[in-house]
Amino acid sequence: MTSRTSSLVTVAALAGAGFALPVAAQAQSSGTARVRSVVDGDTFWADLNGRPTRFRLSYVDAPELTQGRWGRLSQEALQNIIPTGSLVQVDTLYVTPEGLHIAQVYNSDGLVNLEMLRQGHAVVYERFLHGANRQRYLEAQEGAQTARLGFWQQRNPVMPWEFREAGMQTSAFAGANVLNGSFIRENPTAAAGVGIATVVVMVGLSKLLWKKPSQKKVSIRQMERDLKQLQRSLTTTLASRKQLERQYDEILQKAEDWYVRAEQATQHHNDSLARDALVQRNQHMSAAEAVRKSLDEVEAQVVTLREGISRVESQISMAKLEREMNN
Repeated sequence: MTSRTSSLVTVAALAGAGFALPVAAQAQSSGTARVRSVVDGDTFWADLNGRPTRFRLSYVDAPELTQGRWGRLSQEALQNIIPTGSLVQVDTLYVTPEGLHIAQVYNSDGLVNLEMLRQGHAVVYERFLHGANRQRYLEAQEGAQTARLGFWQQRNPVMPWEFREAGMQTSAFAGANVLNGSFIRENPTAAAGVGIATVVVMVGLSKLLWKKPSQKKVSIRQMERDLKQLQRSLTTTLASRKQLERQYDEILQKAEDWYVRAEQATQHHNDSLARDALVQRNQHMSAAEAVRKSLDEVEAQVVTLREGISRVESQISMAKLEREMNN
């Protein structure tokens, strides 16, 4: 993989030269953002309209950081494509309730989403792929597969979503290790919350995900008990999500406070104090990312729980209808 860092030209300079970056036809909003940091192979932070904003590349999924060396290689690839401080055009397709911008992202060379596929450091997220984008995204992936680039060097690669669904991620628990030293003393609940959320969710989902199908006909009463258990699990999971969201906002605010202190120290030519403030800011940003990872996992499990509840409710309705018809 060749780094493009030296060849990147800012979006502003390109615009001044009359070069127009392509724009996604269905984007809800577009803008220019300055990259702050790359989280993993499909997520990064950037300043948009003066505010730190989290972006996720649309239509693609990258290996998790806990997924062997492939997650790290994917993260490094995205860092090379959109280095810290570089300008990108972001065409946001939608924004999640947690403020995550799902976007097509462009640098001076073109569409970053496609480039990650071409290099073999991301895979097509077919679940969300549709319309005019489908062919070009699949073609980009097929090229990397044929050339056995990046992720496709493996004989039997495990797709990122399979890795998550199988419960093999340890990021929620490992993330707590980032919260060390003075930060843990100041925020003891944040360190605990990172791991607790995943435990709560996996307990609530165990029956839904891992229960072996029975050959016997399940009674309506049993299905109603299953439904209540899923509903209780959903309530607990939503409460955990709310707690993590609050922790995430608090940590991010502290990170911003340290950033402001660093800027003030720089203005007063106090380089030592500025460095210390930036260290604190970076520690808080790392901690925020750990909590954010758990939030993403919990959100995925909320969706699964709701789907399970809907499925069981339908089964109950059908069973009751069948009982009435037989009477």
